[in-house]
Amino acid sequence: MAALSKSIPHNCYEIGHTWHPHCGRAFVHITQGAFGESLRIYGTLYLIAAILRKRKCDYYLNKLLPEILQSTSFLTANGSLYILFFCVLRRILGKYYFWSPGFGAALPASYMAILIERKSRLMLFSSLAALYSRRRHKRGQK
Repeated sequence: MAALSKSIPHNCYEIGHTWHPHCGRAFVHITQGAFGESLRIYGTLYLIAAILRKRKCDYYLNKLLPEILQSTSFLTANGSLYILFFCVLRRILGKYYFWSPGFGAALPASYMAILIERKSRLMLFSSLAALYSRRRHKRGQK
């Protein structure tokens, strides 16, 4: 139980965003980078899927861009909110504990990002997570 209270004696600049000492600017850098990469990923993915499904012109004009932007926002929020909560937890707690840089920052960031994603994709994520957990559980029983 003593290991749970151990702290990491470093600040967020030394551990999380080593390229810039200010949390706000690091957040902006992460957001810009995550948006560019996720737009590239989801833009290509959705366009190929639409071509393979032989969607009509109406889909390309009215639905494709909003779907790409919504999924892009999900991935961008997941990346940028992680670094935000990474720094916020450090400021609230005064130091890092073993759980705060990973689980403590990832849980609220992922939860908020999931609220952005399309509901149809959430079912896919949930079923994949359930299958993965079941597979790991079966491996542990052997």
